[in-house]
Amino acid sequence: MNITDQFQIKIQNSQHHLAIDEALLQETACFVLQSEKVAQADISLAIIDNAAIRELNQQYLEHDYDTDVLSFLLECQLDTEKQDPDLRGAGKTIEGEIIVSAEMAVSMSESYQWSAANELLLYVIHGLLHLCGYDDLTEEEIQLMRIREQQIFDQRGLTIPRREE
Repeated sequence: MNITDQFQIKIQNSQHHLAIDEALLQETACFVLQSEKVAQADISLAIIDNAAIRELNQQYLEHDYDTDVLSFLLECQLDTEKQDPDLRGAGKTIEGEIIVSAEMAVSMSESYQWSAANELLLYVIHGLLHLCGYDDLTEEEIQLMRIREQQIFDQRGLTIPRREE
């Protein structure tokens, strides 16, 4: 199976705060899904601004604040024969949506002293990991997600700046 058959990544960019390298986002998304051993995925990635993500955050999660990334798992099937206890995405067929704020990436990148493009890439990776089954509701889960994020960035020779939770 060809990787473009295995993983469908559709990108919609409706913001003007940051130039978007769609090829890099698609390549990174495929890398994350491959490294998680996801069987197949159909992912919609929307890149928007703070006002739009705040509206979605209010509408779907009843949170009245700006955020960096929202992810929605629409469908997930698991081939139990392909499960891997160390990888939450292993054997899954996933359909989902990831929504990221480029405006937030520009703002936060200044705080962390790295590029807005890398900050946005982190949001995409974070959203994909949510779709694979990682979450960040407990300290243990937060640490597990941070480790996976860093492992992915290590493959690109980048270090994620330290963040306060």
